[in-house]
Amino acid sequence: SHPRRERRSVSVVPVSVVPAAVPTSMQRAQQNELEAITDMFNKMTEQCFKKCVATYKEEALSVGEATCVDRCVHKYMTVHGKVQEILGQQAAQAQAAQAAMGAMG
Repeated sequence: SHPRRERRSVSVVPVSVVPAAVPTSMQRAQQNELEAITDMFNKMTEQCFKKCVATYKEEALSVGEATCVDRCVHKYMTVHGKVQEILGQQAAQAQAAQAAMGAMG
């Protein structure tokens, strides 16, 4: 008394035959942002480590080293935030100027 289900054949296409998806502009922007954040983190880690850790005698940071790292990271992040803010303002100004030029022409 169960209804009969129709059998359908499914074709499988090898992955190598399927064209690679072209990344959208949003995906590229996200990838670029991820790479920029990773690069910034790596540079910050390297710079703060060089500045604050003098020797490798102990596995844990000393109080002085930890304080130095904390201040270094805070300074690096603050400066990075200010740079991003300025770049954002400049991009907005350039976009507004371009829009104004487009409206004139």
